[in-house]
Amino acid sequence: MKHDIAQPDARSAVPTAQAARPTLQRRLAQLQALNWPLLLIIVVGIALRLWLISVNSLDARFSNADDGDYYRRALRLALTGQYLDDSWLIRPPLHVFFFAFWIRVALVAGQPQLSLLLIQLAQTVLAALTIGLGYGIARRLFSNTRAGLLFAAFLACWFPFVEQPMVLFSELLYIFLFLLHMWFLLRFDTSNRLRDLACSGLALGAAALTRSPALYSLAFVVLWLLLRRTGNAEGRTTVTTRGWPSALRSWIAGRRWSVVGAQALLVGVCCLAIVGPWTARNALVYQRFIPVDTLGPANLWLDLDTVSKRNQHINDLRQLPQADRQAYATARVREILARDPLRPFRDMWPTFRQIWKAQYVEDLFVKQSFFGRPLRTSAPIGLPGDIVWLVYTVAGLLGLAAPAREGLHNRLFVLVWLGYSLVTVLVFHVEPRYLLPIWLLIGLYGAWALARGRSLLSELRMRPRYGLIAALVVTVFLVLVVTYRDYPTIIANGLARERAIVAGERAYMTDDYVAAERDFRAALAIQPRFVDGQVDLALALAAQGRRTEAAAAVAAGGSREADFVLGVLTRDSAKADAARTLLARTEATAGEDIQHWARVWLRPAPTSRIRLGDGQDLGYIEGFSGPESGPNGTFRWLESAGQIVLVPPAPLQPGATLVLRIASGRPGSTPLDIRIGAGPTWRIQIPSGQSRSYRLPLTADQLDMRPIRVALRAPTFTPAQLDPTHDDLRMLSLMISEVGIE
Repeated sequence: MKHDIAQPDARSAVPTAQAARPTLQRRLAQLQALNWPLLLIIVVGIALRLWLISVNSLDARFSNADDGDYYRRALRLALTGQYLDDSWLIRPPLHVFFFAFWIRVALVAGQPQLSLLLIQLAQTVLAALTIGLGYGIARRLFSNTRAGLLFAAFLACWFPFVEQPMVLFSELLYIFLFLLHMWFLLRFDTSNRLRDLACSGLALGAAALTRSPALYSLAFVVLWLLLRRTGNAEGRTTVTTRGWPSALRSWIAGRRWSVVGAQALLVGVCCLAIVGPWTARNALVYQRFIPVDTLGPANLWLDLDTVSKRNQHINDLRQLPQADRQAYATARVREILARDPLRPFRDMWPTFRQIWKAQYVEDLFVKQSFFGRPLRTSAPIGLPGDIVWLVYTVAGLLGLAAPAREGLHNRLFVLVWLGYSLVTVLVFHVEPRYLLPIWLLIGLYGAWALARGRSLLSELRMRPRYGLIAALVVTVFLVLVVTYRDYPTIIANGLARERAIVAGERAYMTDDYVAAERDFRAALAIQPRFVDGQVDLALALAAQGRRTEAAAAVAAGGSREADFVLGVLTRDSAKADAARTLLARTEATAGEDIQHWARVWLRPAPTSRIRLGDGQDLGYIEGFSGPESGPNGTFRWLESAGQIVLVPPAPLQPGATLVLRIASGRPGSTPLDIRIGAGPTWRIQIPSGQSRSYRLPLTADQLDMRPIRVALRAPTFTPAQLDPTHDDLRMLSLMISEVGIE
């Protein structure tokens, strides 16, 4: 039987092609509609942050500063569901919740060691959203797309913003929420939609739970609402209620009160709806009215009193119950102000001068240490960033002095926020991260001024009063900058110091310790108090066996790395016990993984056996908790993964074995994976109970390895998670007391 073969119908194909063409055109139109310059800026901003994270050595797990406290609170919350104010004072909680969420994600995924990286990646995404939000604010505020792109570029590429995702502080989340609050206000300014105003209140409440001073800026929103000029002939503001229930619209229309008052009430209610539950929590836990935190009175007391008494004051506060610390600090502040009412203003001029400095140049070339920050590596973006800061600040001051084209209410809102931020810094103390809101707002107006360019200068010339104010403000700023430091000399000397340090470290890594010593001495001749250079010189001297000279080369207390090196150099002396205590304290509070640092930089003596936890193991190990001791001597807990590096002083003989003395600290058995060099992975089941020795044979290839690297991996547990009464938040696996080759 003959079968007909179906042929394509040319007539039916034509409509299909015609239908596809509009779809393609629509997609091309959508691509063309994308803001490619903004997307490029965001991509650059993300790339810079990811690169800085990859070269960062800071680690909140080992910090005794704010970031370490945030991490430990977040870790406890993620592990046990408990939030405790157990370290210092009652702090704003929102950024801790944010960190805890990502730690919990890592735990659920079975990758607890990636929790910090996950937080940093999440903060990078938040930074990208902040860049886009900055673009939207500048474009909406000034009705200028170029200003939006310039402000987005400032947020994307200026180093203090690039640095935020790699650290665990509150500023990144706070800046995002503040900009979100401002964006909703500006959106309400043009839409009159109450939901925009309500969202601005919610964002402000969230910002207050990140940094409490935002709560008191509710007054600034009221001022902004009062100054708005979108009202009717009676001076009242028209509110769009489209989409709201008819009964609610009728109720609003029938009210006789001021619409501005109703708007202010709406913002306040929404803000307090976010803050209120936390305030209620504080009242229930501490029987005190504490809106957000207790940091203000304590910090004010510490800053008003003499610096020499600060540590004693901190110890005094820590001895008190948490609920009583704020009242105690407030009483001390009142005593100081009763004796000297002008005390907050006596040191204001030096503090004011500190604000207007080239921050990256200060950090890289003036400070005595990098304190673990990757400043040398990031100098290609950090040093030009100070020029960017200078340009945006000059332009921003010009923009703020020019007539208010964006609306008087918006201009005054920004000026009040700037004044508020300046006063809080002046009354308390200057930290670069506390200045970020100031540079944020000045940079916003700097983007607008740069976008206008010549038209702004022409306007200032045509209106002499504004031009005089602008010239005066910019002149004062430039005088403050150029008189604060002799920056040309500092930069020239700093670059010479850095060239010598880099050359010395390159020689040190190739084991040319004599050349390294020469270069480090040349660097210290330029800046004798540069502690990181002292540490480098001490390492080079110690590597040559000149340990007494090495100990004399580095000043105690200059940095954690300096204290660590001093501990290593004196652990074999008569001060061995004090050295071990110093090493243990430095490990826990260095702000970075000091075991990894020791593995890279120390040159410990060759050995085929180490005892973990005895103070002599640093330089050989990585991935272990701090030293501990028990009935059978010292030991360390292995975390999820670690390594031990041995350098036998003599060639190994055939039949040599690797011996590890291990114990498990939980019921049942724990699997331990061991890999020697590039060899196969051995799995050993470690039962609960006393320490036992385990032997692994070394192959012929492994006998010739120098050094011998032993990689260890085991599943972890957290004591606080197993026992709610336990306060140990570490992620631990096995207790290892001794490793050697026999």
